[in-house]
Amino acid sequence: MNNALNLPEIDQEEALNLCKFFIRAGQNTFLFGRKGVGKSQISIQAIQQCQYKVNYINLSVVERNDLCGLPNVYDTGDVVSYKSPAFLPKLIAGNKPDTVILFDEVDKCPPEITAPLLEILQFNSINGNKLNVAACLLTGNLPEERTYSNLISSALLDRGSKYILSFNFDKWLEWGKINNIHDLILGFLRSHPDLACGKIEDSCYASPSPRSWTLASDALIRAKEMKVMGIETITHIISGFVGLEAGIKFKVWYQYYRKFEPFIHSLIETGTTNFDFAELTPTEKLVFVIAACYHTKLKLSEEIKSKKKFVYLENLCKFLQNYKVDNEVQVMGFFNAFSFEYITKNKLYECKLFFEHFNKLNEGISIKK
Repeated sequence: MNNALNLPEIDQEEALNLCKFFIRAGQNTFLFGRKGVGKSQISIQAIQQCQYKVNYINLSVVERNDLCGLPNVYDTGDVVSYKSPAFLPKLIAGNKPDTVILFDEVDKCPPEITAPLLEILQFNSINGNKLNVAACLLTGNLPEERTYSNLISSALLDRGSKYILSFNFDKWLEWGKINNIHDLILGFLRSHPDLACGKIEDSCYASPSPRSWTLASDALIRAKEMKVMGIETITHIISGFVGLEAGIKFKVWYQYYRKFEPFIHSLIETGTTNFDFAELTPTEKLVFVIAACYHTKLKLSEEIKSKKKFVYLENLCKFLQNYKVDNEVQVMGFFNAFSFEYITKNKLYECKLFFEHFNKLNEGISIKK
């Protein structure tokens, strides 16, 4: 918990809950953390879950006049009035604020906007005019990241709670399953958790982070849709987001996946396959099981309203039982593909073989813990 900024460190779930609390309490929150760890994403999620509108403002491209507004040159009176910018709408008298401002890159804002920003944070107003603002969330990078961070005014920092967002791998995996991160990437990172989020001191142009893996996942899904499946091309695509080291390790993983894919399709659809699973190396077995669970879920999604969907689940469970697949490998495969939300939503518990097998696996985990 000790750090140079003297701030508490919180994980993704804690950050989401605290942001929601302070939004509802009408208070401001500063969230600092390394690049790509999910600061902006969590902030947006918190605002939306509180049922407020998101007003996103990147402070690194804002000038003083952008916040203060410009004098109304058509004003004929002795007192100069100001026209507020469109992205800072005034609060209509009698209405409650329905918007939360997300001020991104607070560590890169120019010093001259400190004064107008201070008024927004303290009074939810600009030039004395009340704004449609319920609360503000502000995000920034850590000073040691060498991301051109500026010293933030203590006057601003005193107008809200402040935290450092740390990375919790298990929490991100749960988020990844809900948000359709490619199962192949989730499976790869389960066996290489050290590559999920690079070190703060990394100064290379590309390094692993939750954001870079999310972008790589989107690219992998698009590559399959566009039938771009060559190993070298896929490696270059992934490496461009997460860096060369992680990309090369992913290449090895992907080679196994491509090798087993035809056998997995046969196994899921017919319940039979013509290769010897027992002869595979531990890494190959892990990739096979994760890919088998992933493709089973894909087939289920295609025929979710058909009674045939349980056939795919049964074929998967029979394979795992007949080959006496190691429990830890099964856990990685199942929990990569099937969240409890997915199981309950699609009533997979109605498949007796799957229900019994899944419960037995859960009991084994509980006993081991």
